Amino acid sequence: MSLSPLDSPLWSGLYGDAELGAMLDDAALLAAMVRVEVALAEACAAEGVVSEAAATEIAEKLTGYQPDPATLAEGAARDGVPVPALLSDLRAKLSEEAGQAIHWGATSQDIIDSATALLMTQALAVIAARLRRVIRVTGELAGREAETVMAGRTRSQIGLPVTFGALVASWGQSLIDAAARMAVMQGAGRVALHGAVGTDAALGDKAQAVRNRMAEALGLQAEDQPWHSRRDAMAGLGAQAVLLTGSLGKIGTDVVTLAQSGINEVRISGGGSSTMPHKSNPVAAEALVALARHAAHLQGSLFESALHGQFRDGAAWALEWMSLRPILVACGTSLRLAGEMLEGLEADAPRMRANLEAAGFGPYAERAIFTLAKTLPRNAAKKAVQEAMAAPDPVAALLAAHPELDGDTLTDPLLAAGQAPVQARAFAQRCNDLCGGNA
Repeated sequence: MSLSPLDSPLWSGLYGDAELGAMLDDAALLAAMVRVEVALAEACAAEGVVSEAAATEIAEKLTGYQPDPATLAEGAARDGVPVPALLSDLRAKLSEEAGQAIHWGATSQDIIDSATALLMTQALAVIAARLRRVIRVTGELAGREAETVMAGRTRSQIGLPVTFGALVASWGQSLIDAAARMAVMQGAGRVALHGAVGTDAALGDKAQAVRNRMAEALGLQAEDQPWHSRRDAMAGLGAQAVLLTGSLGKIGTDVVTLAQSGINEVRISGGGSSTMPHKSNPVAAEALVALARHAAHLQGSLFESALHGQFRDGAAWALEWMSLRPILVACGTSLRLAGEMLEGLEADAPRMRANLEAAGFGPYAERAIFTLAKTLPRNAAKKAVQEAMAAPDPVAALLAAHPELDGDTLTDPLLAAGQAPVQARAFAQRCNDLCGGNA
């Protein structure tokens, strides 16, 4: 049974992600914990803390072992963490000597935090690859539609002419910015090994050397300060994933608007209505918006989880478990949906132009003011345009009063779009440089 659409049998096809779900689920976390225990034993043996024979046995018998979460559930409920039950399970497979050597100098949080860091690192690699794909797709779309004129809407009202390529570039630039921030997070996974209250009491002066060896074996970073109650890195990781999910949700919001009845400027594959056969609902775009909002709510919980009391805090730690992994799944799902949606998105250029033309002279009024302001005081130019707009045919009225104006260029939507085509092509080239291909 599942209570979340992120992993439910009913909803996960839309809101979930099979790859990331399997990478971040309980079975994956337990397998990562076993991997951490093996790395700890080998590091301890290398520093003479436990015997080489014990570490070799631990590695031989436990490498690749995947505990069943269900068998550890009772122990996790009793102890608040699965580590004591996991250790009992592991020691049952080991000799007395190896059983005594495992988990040397560690506390439960060391093992869970290190395992979580492993999973986060793997998940971030998947997210980075998907993000790169979406950036490439936006670059291709921006370049293709660089001169496709459309109405630029602000606060739900038509403002000035723009191009669809420039709108796509604004979507994609947020993704490029997110990629740079996420790249920093990819290298931030840290091994945890500082003992019960973070003082290295059990390992003493061997602690840093053991941590360094563990970090190298696991592909994580090592530092000399404990992070049992310093959860800013976890909260920051979630925040970057949420910001990325929000940028994808913004794309979804725009696509919902552009596909709306009465606007109809883009087409995407959609879902049908149970009673209205004429409808094609923008399902993927709506899901992007829903996932962005859900992730934002989860981030509030993740920020609260950073409020750890004293040296370790079980309640705050549990709140982190409830928030961080779902945020990453929501982010990964959003990238998958966005990539699929944008690859199949079709811009209706004639409809875009027709909607702009239906707005009349208004979208060109600002251009007229600044054109007149080259020879008139700006206040006078504005007054002249306002008076012309009160006439049945504003362009004819304006040209009659100011014959020096060129009516054709004044209301040319591509010229009125300013640097929009340039912005779109520059973004497309940026994507091409970043991702390769023909963006």
